[in-house]
Amino acid sequence: MIINSIVKIIIVMIFNSIVKIIISIVMIIDSIVKIVIIIMIINSIVKIIKIIKIINSIVMIINIINSIVMIIIVIVIIVMIINSIVKIVIVIVIIVMIINSIVKMIIVIVIIVKIVISIVMIIIVIIVISIVNIVISIVIIIKIVISIVMIINSIIMIINIINSIVM
Repeated sequence: MIINSIVKIIIVMIFNSIVKIIISIVMIIDSIVKIVIIIMIINSIVKIIKIIKIINSIVMIINIINSIVMIIIVIVIIVMIINSIVKIVIVIVIIVMIINSIVKMIIVIVIIVKIVISIVMIIIVIIVISIVNIVISIVIIIKIVISIVMIINSIIMIINIINSIVM
């Protein structure tokens, strides 16, 4: 009976030790699983941080590209403004050239009108001088004719006087 009790106690102690060992092993395995889970969580957090860094880098690149695009747009706007100013200047130059040409044409027309007026004045003066010369010539011819008529009349009177004396 005593031996049987001792054997039971020993068996219970052995069983108890085995159960404690199994519980210890299960706790160790549980701790290992918890450590592995923590490592996996840390690994996931590290991956998420890497993804956030990549997204941040992409956002910075997009911001840089956006800034470059804005600079290009500003440059294009400046070039368009300069182009418009150049076109306005060209139009102003063309208008000034047209006005200059019109002024030169007016000057040429005035010169032509002065030349025509001068020619007309010269022709009028020549015509007037010619008319005056013709009138003077006619007057001289009339005086000559009158003189001839007076001379003939005088000769006739002398002949008449001589005739009267002779008779």
